[in-house]
Amino acid sequence: MQLSRREVIVGGGALALLGALSSCAAPGRAAASLDYWYYFQDLDQRNYFRKHFIDDYRGSVPVTLTVKSSATIDQLTQVALAAGKGPALVVTPGPSGVAAYDGAGYIAHLDDYVEQYGWDQKFSSWALDASRVGDSLVTLPTSYESMVLYFKPEVVAQHGLTVPIDRAGFVDFCTEAKAKGLVPIAAGNADYKGANEWYLTIALNHDAGPEAVYRALQGETKWTDPVFVDAFQRLADDFGRGWYGGGVKSYFTNQFPKMYQQLASGEAASMISGTWEFSNLAPYFGEGSGNSGDWDYQNVPSLRDGVGSTIWDLGIGQSTGVNTQSGNVPAAVEFLNFLTTDVKTITASMEAMSFQPPPIGLTRADFTASADPRMVRLYTELPVATTIGYTTWTFFPQKTETYMINEYEKVLTGSMTAAEFASGMQDIFAGELAAGSVPVAPKPSELVS
Repeated sequence: MQLSRREVIVGGGALALLGALSSCAAPGRAAASLDYWYYFQDLDQRNYFRKHFIDDYRGSVPVTLTVKSSATIDQLTQVALAAGKGPALVVTPGPSGVAAYDGAGYIAHLDDYVEQYGWDQKFSSWALDASRVGDSLVTLPTSYESMVLYFKPEVVAQHGLTVPIDRAGFVDFCTEAKAKGLVPIAAGNADYKGANEWYLTIALNHDAGPEAVYRALQGETKWTDPVFVDAFQRLADDFGRGWYGGGVKSYFTNQFPKMYQQLASGEAASMISGTWEFSNLAPYFGEGSGNSGDWDYQNVPSLRDGVGSTIWDLGIGQSTGVNTQSGNVPAAVEFLNFLTTDVKTITASMEAMSFQPPPIGLTRADFTASADPRMVRLYTELPVATTIGYTTWTFFPQKTETYMINEYEKVLTGSMTAAEFASGMQDIFAGELAAGSVPVAPKPSELVS
């Protein structure tokens, strides 16, 4: 299960707080039980998780669930860790910020447990690699995701639209949808400024292309290369045409419920977002919603000639480490292993609550006949993807990621050029690359399983 990308607070404050508090840590304490901190979108999620992941857990040490607010869990965890306390497991919104926890000495290195639990056989290799700081495994990926294009087949057919697979089709789709009075792509960041990086992830991987992104992440080329500047500018131009969210002004005021309602009602022709939306869309479609239609998804289209049309943007939605001061590191690792590799419990939660799984190999045989076929399709195709892209929250270092989220809005409003944005991005990234803070990325054409 994951911390939703629309709810996680992203910013440089986390790094600053860790740096300020790291010297305050007190010695660890003995633990007869493990305390696990988490938050939930609703009571149903909380009750399900408590029953199946906490009460039904049969490890060597019992686990207690402490429910926290989504708005404060990160800061509360950091303060508690600095005081020598905190939960047994340290939940983070992905690999980009994990190095700060490791640098402060708060999370245990897990290399000695890889063979014991067979993680190298259970997890996708790219996911374990992205969970390392230097050569050491410091977290496990507890959920993963990709970016996709959502649409309502009924609406697409009604308006004679063709769901795009390339740039020409994308331009036609958006132009025709707008001419018919539709919002081409439902979008907005009023609820979560971090949504900006979702669209930058699309521009990087589906316009500049995975090969170019990989080379830049390795330091072999710079983010100021024209292929990136052009991609950033093209995205801003598409926003300016009113294709995303109805225009820049609307984008800044659109909230997530409005976007979901636009897609469900047919006011919007599509929505580009992450696969975490599977659960968020459910209340807007089907029985009880007053909506007889349904939604579907496909890969985000290629946005430049020469870039493939079947690219899976890989993202770790949540990374979890073990508190070095938990008092019982082996027992905490045992529980973390259960959370991430117990296939029966994980797939049951996917079917019942649309929880997102860790990047472990799943087959159709792992699901029941009543499982949502869209979910089964996603999580049986994604582990064996052969052409991959790089989500910013997984493969970019935290300062660079934060810069992108905060500064790209200036490109959208015209107060910064795409070239200036890329230059600032390169300056920050160069420092993080030199410091060894860039997460490990697989090659874009590698088999990820």
